[in-house]
Amino acid sequence: MARIPQELRLALREGSIFYFQNRGHTSPLPHFHIVVNADPFGAELLIFTVVTSKVERVKHERRHCPETLVELGPADLPQVLSKPSIVDGNDFARVPLADFCARWESREVRAFGVDLPPALRKALRAAIHASKLVPAEIKALVSHP
Repeated sequence: MARIPQELRLALREGSIFYFQNRGHTSPLPHFHIVVNADPFGAELLIFTVVTSKVERVKHERRHCPETLVELGPADLPQVLSKPSIVDGNDFARVPLADFCARWESREVRAFGVDLPPALRKALRAAIHASKLVPAEIKALVSHP
């Protein structure tokens, strides 16, 4: 089990929002990520969805599965978002807990002390479970809506 810094232990839960560069993502820029694990400490693998402001592009790319998309805006997360954004429930990042802890300690990850509101968490869970692209082993780490 990874040694989890106390500050991270307090910040890491389903719906927590972090800002970091996803090394496996196509964009080299950091993005906001939302923890979707029902129990982030119960697995050695953290699952994050990615928040993007490319709303129309994502809607176009996923026009055949709109039930896998969750739109967010500044009114939902005023401390985090400055423009309309979207989360694609088909697109997620896998980050081993030990790696995330190391990145946290090296200050590559920023927390905001803000969680996704409950209704949007439920919508995000539903989007992930509606996806035909998310493997069953990933869905098993996410609570049912």
